Amino acid sequence: MVSNRAGEVLPGYREWPCCTWRFITIKKQQIMSILYSKIQRVNPRNPQADRKWYLVPNRVEQKTEKEIAEALSKNTTLSRGEAALVVDELQAVIQNALLDGYSVQMGDWGSFQLTFNCTGTDTEAECTADKITSVNIRFRPGKQMKEALSKATFVAR
Repeated sequence: MVSNRAGEVLPGYREWPCCTWRFITIKKQQIMSILYSKIQRVNPRNPQADRKWYLVPNRVEQKTEKEIAEALSKNTTLSRGEAALVVDELQAVIQNALLDGYSVQMGDWGSFQLTFNCTGTDTEAECTADKITSVNIRFRPGKQMKEALSKATFVAR
């Protein structure tokens, strides 16, 4: 049994005769309500048509890498410094894998892959890399993420 400075037992740690192993454990978080607003939009295919109302999610603020690392340290057995290193290294590893042509599967969390926007051509010979107008990262949520989102409630802002 391993305990922290306050004497609390750390469930993510296991003691073996040779050393202490640490397994990262994440606390379950309650799903919060998603804030939304109503906006009117024009139909891009028919600009003359009446505008329609749509619901759009509100982004309260943006979380920084440092804030994500701090949340990880509170919800796991990692220190702030270790969590910051994990977040930083995870970013680099995902980025390098994508640039090397891999898609990145993060378990039930979801997967990342690259997509292109490009200009269409009439012939295969004309279809070259200079037709690429932008490179995008696409995230596809996995089972765990979809289940969490399906339990969300919605609140008008």
